[in-house]
Amino acid sequence: MSSGMPAVDLSNCDREPIHIPGSIQPHGALLAFTPDGGLAVRSANAGAMLGELPAPGERLDERHLSLLLRSEIGSALQAFDSVLGSLSAELHERCFDVIMHQADGLLVIEFEEREASSDKLETFALRAQKSIARIQRQRSIEQLLVVAVEEIARLSGFDRVMAYRFLHDDSGEVVAEHRRADLSPYLGQRYPASDIPRQARRLYVLNPIRLIADVGYQPVRLVPEIAPHTRAPLDLSESMLRSVSPVHVEYLMNMGVAASMSISIVVKGRLWGLFACHHATPYLVPHAVRMSCQVLSQIVSMLVDRNLTAQHAAELQRSLALRDVILQQFERNDDIVLALAENPAPFRQLLACDGVAASAEGALHISGAGPEREALGALIEWLIETDQPDVFHTASLPRDVPHLAGRFGGVCGVLALRFDREQKGYAFWFRNEQVMDVRWAGPPHKEIANGPLGPRLTPRGSFEEWKETVRGQSLPWGRSDIDIAFALRGGLQEGSMAKASALRRAREMLMATLGHDLRDPLQAIMIAAQMLDLNSGSGGGVHNRLSQRITSSSGRMQRLIDQMVDISSLQGGLGLPVSMRDVELGPLLAEVTEEIRLAQPGVELHARLDGLGTVWADPDRISQMVSNLVSNSCKHGVPGTPVLLEGCRLDDAVVITVSNRGAPIAQELVETLFLPYKPGSLNNSRNRGGQGLGLYIVHEIVKAHGGNIGVRCAGGMVVFEVRLPQSATQAGQAAA
Repeated sequence: MSSGMPAVDLSNCDREPIHIPGSIQPHGALLAFTPDGGLAVRSANAGAMLGELPAPGERLDERHLSLLLRSEIGSALQAFDSVLGSLSAELHERCFDVIMHQADGLLVIEFEEREASSDKLETFALRAQKSIARIQRQRSIEQLLVVAVEEIARLSGFDRVMAYRFLHDDSGEVVAEHRRADLSPYLGQRYPASDIPRQARRLYVLNPIRLIADVGYQPVRLVPEIAPHTRAPLDLSESMLRSVSPVHVEYLMNMGVAASMSISIVVKGRLWGLFACHHATPYLVPHAVRMSCQVLSQIVSMLVDRNLTAQHAAELQRSLALRDVILQQFERNDDIVLALAENPAPFRQLLACDGVAASAEGALHISGAGPEREALGALIEWLIETDQPDVFHTASLPRDVPHLAGRFGGVCGVLALRFDREQKGYAFWFRNEQVMDVRWAGPPHKEIANGPLGPRLTPRGSFEEWKETVRGQSLPWGRSDIDIAFALRGGLQEGSMAKASALRRAREMLMATLGHDLRDPLQAIMIAAQMLDLNSGSGGGVHNRLSQRITSSSGRMQRLIDQMVDISSLQGGLGLPVSMRDVELGPLLAEVTEEIRLAQPGVELHARLDGLGTVWADPDRISQMVSNLVSNSCKHGVPGTPVLLEGCRLDDAVVITVSNRGAPIAQELVETLFLPYKPGSLNNSRNRGGQGLGLYIVHEIVKAHGGNIGVRCAGGMVVFEVRLPQSATQAGQAAA
């Protein structure tokens, strides 16, 4: 039978609703008021600690609290959206720190009892000021944290204060420690990411200080548990008294800790580290002392941010000269692969690495430590197929790309920079595996235990040092590495665009030359060939064969020029020029058929063209379309077999098919059949000079007429089918 409990995994801790525990710690009391002053929620101990209180929904009057407190609460309710703070107050001869904040549309007021003596607090501001001055004098992050733990320990009086810094994988390491002499050191020990679940990290950013005065406390429930106005437990995210997760209490008990305080180090809105304070006996730190420690932590956060920003800026500045050298090599060679082959040094110096590589248009070059060419090609295909970001990075190929990791040898870290999607233009940096001996504070894996609610993950019971050898990962890629890669990507993209623009201008000039300067000489050559043919008479011979050769070559050249001019127009975004009118399609196709037979006597062309009627079309373009389709069938069909041209009316359209006997076309080729310069057209033994332009132009002619074209293979035949709308209205609607 199923127990109905969720599966046990590390996300159990991540899903624990620690911000709405429904209870507080017993060293204080809590009241929550609606904006109109009615009491909405109270802690069960509030009456015993604070005296008589209003009934639920009622307001404070002279019977409740003190005049000062009623006045402060009234002012806070009148300025409900203002920033709230804290004050000290006496009530029934007891001293309280009173802290206010807002949650769920309520004014939440917490009362923490403290010792009446204020001698210690009177000298505290001066101590805190001296601590801040000492911290500000430190130049490195490491020394800054060492001094900070000393000052927080001196101000707060905790037995142990640690600076805990989060690493790239969210695990943490104790990087500075101040402890009582008889305590075992934790300095240098690592703690797994699961020790601080995601929702706890969020609360550390929202509420940067957290005190547990007595780990063995009995929680005090809130009344009512479900707030009437929200029908949900009161959100205690910003509460100082918020009750603690039972798992965390067990964790601290296993460490032998009786009281703790945590202070966040927040850098650029993210939890960068913590100051963790431990005490061997229950210990209530006054609110003023906690706030001063929080100020110290805020100063540390600011200085860490400033230090990291300066380091980042220095790294970016260092990379500028190297980036310029790489871009100059790229510009000089017109190719990233040749640029790397010419001089790999600036590539390798740009980012700390063990090897580099580059790829473009199927070419690869690898320098230093890196995978075999085939493995790198497989990585490129994976990056494209899985649509990875333009700057992809991993410090652990075995973890992130396991199916390729075995082919990369000792390389575990990869940063891949894509700057040209069409040409598969990439630059790569590789880092070898770095075997690390990690000192964990006890085995880092949580255990499953059975409790009243069934199986759950429990914190480890031992914090004795536990060593582990970590393999399969490299040094991580830092923020500076990523930003430097993005900056280089921008430069390479600009270079690629400039090269593409230059090639486009060169192509346009070539097209202009082909379309203008060569037409007249070519026409003269064709006329000369005709004269030569006339002079040779009907006897044949060398002159006749030479005339036919010149005429054939000139005609082919003329068609190529026409195709290239059309291509130039299409790729320039101008489309194909067409001159549309009503055309009797049957006679037009019959004339085209006869021209093909005369121009290519070796072609056996059969035509069935009855009853086609009138269509709205450009007759010259239709002739070009049919000629290209027939020529394509001759070149790619079975030699010596006839080509069949057919036409028929179908509803409001005219269907033209060109068929020949030939091998089926592979599906991957069908998908690119109507593209220019497609690989399948190059080095074709039946059409060695072909560039794949004919079918591309056919497709564009059909498109300009508002029609569509397709190909099918069946029964040993390859059939190209063109469907054209009959009327001008239909053609215009289809083209639109």
